[in-house]
Amino acid sequence: MSTMKIRDLNKPDRPRERLFKLGAKSLSDAELVAIILRSGGEGNSALVLGQSILKEFGGLKGLLDSSIEQLQGIKDVGLAKAACLKAVCELALRIGIAGELADKQQVRTPEDVFGLLRKELYAKKREHLYLLSLDSRNVLISSDLISIGTVNETLVHPREIYRQAILKNAVSVILVHNHPSGEPKPSAEDIVLTERVAKAGKEIGIALLDHVIVCDDVYASMKGMDLFSVGKFDEERG
Repeated sequence: MSTMKIRDLNKPDRPRERLFKLGAKSLSDAELVAIILRSGGEGNSALVLGQSILKEFGGLKGLLDSSIEQLQGIKDVGLAKAACLKAVCELALRIGIAGELADKQQVRTPEDVFGLLRKELYAKKREHLYLLSLDSRNVLISSDLISIGTVNETLVHPREIYRQAILKNAVSVILVHNHPSGEPKPSAEDIVLTERVAKAGKEIGIALLDHVIVCDDVYASMKGMDLFSVGKFDEERG
């Protein structure tokens, strides 16, 4: 029975040489697997073994889901080859997860909030109130403009704020607005609004995590200023 080894291929046709010359994207799935395997089995090349593995699992998706034991069940795949394949599969999964998290921005600190909306609010002449809706991992679901005008002029009802949060299936929210004056210190109206929204959030089960005031180059976190309890709100107003 005729068998094929990698060395039997013309050098330019070998997977590793093709990768060097043409780039990884030019290689087939089987060729990439062959490079990971480094060698085949008795009488067969790494390329043939790679083709057999992919056929056994129905392609890359099946290979990703395979176990060490399943891999070792394939002829010529020992523990070392199975471990290499499983390690690469795990890396692929982790890279995919990392990419998803990068695309979906996590908002964990006031600095994150500032970075997210600084350009949007830069040099605005009127106050703009935004709502950030977050999921259970503090990943941003949406950023919605709720109102334009000073908080005193357009004292937004918590119902309007939480209506947006409910529509987005938010687990928690953050309020953000700008001070055109350049002074980030919370006003009495800011404190009143925050208190009302925080109370409403407790009632419906969507927590208000912070209210961040953004100016062109600075910001203030009401949570960071220890204004984030009913008692503190009352003291500030008093």
